[in-house]
Amino acid sequence: MFDSAWGFVKRHQRKLMITAGVAGGLYYSGKLLLERIAEMQAASAKARAAKDNIRRRFDQNQRDCLFTIMSLLPELSEQVLHEVDVEKLITELRAIHVPQKPAASSKAIEKPQSAEAREGGNNVWSEQGEQNVRSKEGASDADGEGDANGATDAEAKANAQQPALAENETRRTKVEIWEDIKLQSFTRTLIAVYSESLLTILVHVQLGMVGRSTYLDSVVGKYTGDDVALEGRLSSRLSPADEQHFLMLSWWFINRGWRQLMETISEATDHCIGQLPLKERVSHRELGAIFTSIHNRVRENGLMQDLSAILLPLGDKNVGEYLAANRLEAERVFTPVFVRLLDQIRDIIESNDFVYVFSCSIDRLTAQLLESLQESFPEPVPAPAPCTPLPPTVEGETAPDLDDVVKEFEHFSAPPESKVVIVQLLPRIAREGHQILNGVPNHYLENVSASREVQALSAAVYTAEDAFS
Repeated sequence: MFDSAWGFVKRHQRKLMITAGVAGGLYYSGKLLLERIAEMQAASAKARAAKDNIRRRFDQNQRDCLFTIMSLLPELSEQVLHEVDVEKLITELRAIHVPQKPAASSKAIEKPQSAEAREGGNNVWSEQGEQNVRSKEGASDADGEGDANGATDAEAKANAQQPALAENETRRTKVEIWEDIKLQSFTRTLIAVYSESLLTILVHVQLGMVGRSTYLDSVVGKYTGDDVALEGRLSSRLSPADEQHFLMLSWWFINRGWRQLMETISEATDHCIGQLPLKERVSHRELGAIFTSIHNRVRENGLMQDLSAILLPLGDKNVGEYLAANRLEAERVFTPVFVRLLDQIRDIIESNDFVYVFSCSIDRLTAQLLESLQESFPEPVPAPAPCTPLPPTVEGETAPDLDDVVKEFEHFSAPPESKVVIVQLLPRIAREGHQILNGVPNHYLENVSASREVQALSAAVYTAEDAFS
């Protein structure tokens, strides 16, 4: 038995060796393949965990940005509302003495005043606006009424002209106040739009840079330990003091930089709507064109080139003012890490990407503002339907009358746009400025923070090459 088996091996020795080699090769190849698959799965799981980690950190960073902006807006809002005080002009307008009218007309005046008192003064905008703007163009009619009601003798006429002249002066003063209300209502709302956009982008960039450094430090510390330096990275970690000083840079814009923004917007507003009559009737589309013209004027004045000076304290004078106002010492603030961060954020602000995101944010908030103002425009009344339908036109019949065709076209054409007197839009425009800065919940802030452009810029900053390598 053994001899026969040995003889079989001897006869098939080559075949058996080849079979054993193939089997061994397959075994080891399969084992190697399984090991490589396990390594690839481990690397994939590790990469997925790293991506989930950075995504989770980035989402948390975005939430921190939103809460930080909400905490900074009240300080900015207080200064904007104080400097551009539309309510003070309304109080001044109410304080102007209204001349006495005849008894018959005084009763008619008491009714809207009592209604105004019940509504909390909400109607003071439209009632006083229409009355005083109408008085500017109808001063000559008021003089005629005074002469008709006066005595026929010359002495009575002279006495009647004196209160008429005084009334004309008062009316001119009211119109001037309303002109200031018009300019300041537009100016304050646009300041709110521009300042909230800039503050949102600035905070996202700041916290993105800080979050990137924190994430990389955590990764380095996890894989190398706190006492081991990797390519010199750990020796340049962002210290808590540097982080605090870097985040404090937003103080400059909130307390100083926005005033330069206010000057630019005020000039653009005065240039675009300074000659717009208070009694001018505008449609919603024309109101959007007004805001667009102001935006274009602001850009022409070089705002986009001055963003770094608006957002950061640049120059010895501004730096000294910033340090003195916050009681800081230059030696402790301007460390190598802080200077590197300051240079980086200045490069970002002066980049085309930042300008593009800022422009998109302004357009986004302006579109939301116009959508809110749409409620102030009444729905257009459609044209009446034709009395009888058009007769069908078939071969062998006469064509319908041309007048019927024109009426049918007018019926199916778009209704005319509704228009509102500009003075009636001022209260809503001024209130929207409040809503942009102080709204709870602040839909404007949520809108601009969730925009695709701001999110993309934040992601680019968060995932950029480390500043401390």
